Amino acid sequence: LPLYHDMGLIGTVLQPMYMGAHSVVMSPWSFLQRPIRWLNTITKYRATTSGGPNFAYALCTRKVKPEQLASLDLSSWRVAFNGAEPVRAETLAEFADTFAPAGFRREAFYP
Repeated sequence: LPLYHDMGLIGTVLQPMYMGAHSVVMSPWSFLQRPIRWLNTITKYRATTSGGPNFAYALCTRKVKPEQLASLDLSSWRVAFNGAEPVRAETLAEFADTFAPAGFRREAFYP
């Protein structure tokens, strides 16, 4: 999420700063170029909270190749927030089904 967006600024910068938590920020362009970067970052840093608009989850489902799933470990992801545009149940279901083999839990979704 761009930092000029309230969900990006509050959810990924101000809240972690207030809580004294670690935060990793990625350029939205880096994500758009290669959506797997977002999931690789969650894997690398063992992120517990991350999210974005509905289209981000749909883009990952479309662009991440099955062979890339083996390198992902999304089991640390406790809160996968989704907002800033209509949240679509079919997008959540497709993402959860696609990334379950990488440890993603459907219960992590927080629309």
